[in-house]
Amino acid sequence: MMRTRLGFLVLTVALFAAPALRAQAQPTEGVRFGLGGGLLVPLGTYGTSDKIGANILGMVQMPIANSPIHLRLAGMYGTTSHEVGSGSTQILGGTADLLYHVGVRSAPVRPYVVGGLGFFNVKNGASQSKLGLGLGGGLLFGIGNMHAFLEARYMSIQTSGPNMRFVPITLGLMFRS
Repeated sequence: MMRTRLGFLVLTVALFAAPALRAQAQPTEGVRFGLGGGLLVPLGTYGTSDKIGANILGMVQMPIANSPIHLRLAGMYGTTSHEVGSGSTQILGGTADLLYHVGVRSAPVRPYVVGGLGFFNVKNGASQSKLGLGLGGGLLFGIGNMHAFLEARYMSIQTSGPNMRFVPITLGLMFRS
């Protein structure tokens, strides 16, 4: 329960800080590269065994035929430490996602939804590589030729036993190619 509250608190603070990032209207055309980082909030049985951790995200994003839909290829690394004793859980993977921008293209703040499939390697004592899926949303802020983004996604990896579920909350920058 404490983890969930902390995750929502971080997201709320970031959303209230968002107006400061609204420097100018932003185009979303062209190929973009992005880097970000933030919290990884474990859920379910993963949440009872591990503490809130950190995540790093790298991506390339490109529009599909001048539509509001973009293809995003992303790589993610996340780590959490165990609640009891020493040790950690590490997640390394990549996803292929579709991203849909909502609203006017030239708006200074633009919401989006994102979802897709991926392949992940999970190390928690043993190592296993499995399929996963994610669905979430975020906000994109124009800053000159760059974008800042804040997003949260629900991720589920089909591990042996119960699915590994978590929410990465990521703040980052995107650059034009």
